[in-house]
Amino acid sequence: MRTIEVDIEEIIGIIWTSLSDLPLKRVDHAQLAEEPAVTGFVSIDGAWDGAVMVRCPMTLATSLTTAMFRATSPPSFDDVRDALGELTNMVAGNVKALLPSPCNLSLPAVALGTDYALSVLGTTSLARVSFMCDDSPLVVTLLQRSADVGTRSA
Repeated sequence: MRTIEVDIEEIIGIIWTSLSDLPLKRVDHAQLAEEPAVTGFVSIDGAWDGAVMVRCPMTLATSLTTAMFRATSPPSFDDVRDALGELTNMVAGNVKALLPSPCNLSLPAVALGTDYALSVLGTTSLARVSFMCDDSPLVVTLLQRSADVGTRSA
């Protein structure tokens, strides 16, 4: 039986190789270290409600940005934000194609920093797929809105 985790793994594989030649492999679990991180977020609303989050350390986000933009100098924070927002948007767009329609995507939001937690109230984790690029983790999380959120009893 095919799972959403397998779909996400394939989606990331295709997108990643189209953006860079950095090595990426799936792992059972990747833990983000206590270092600056970048998290991209795209909401999915419609016949299915939830979100896609992509998180990685700043070092990996910088390497990906350099590869995506074919830059010869270190990218700016704005460049990193744009690159991770685009990666997250591409992943969410491909996940959306697997969901009931119609669904709409939000614009990507990106958080950068060393000490933050990002949570989406009223959701549960449907899938978490982890990858490693050299020694840096990349984690993709698919969140689904809980059934009881937004409902009222009479």
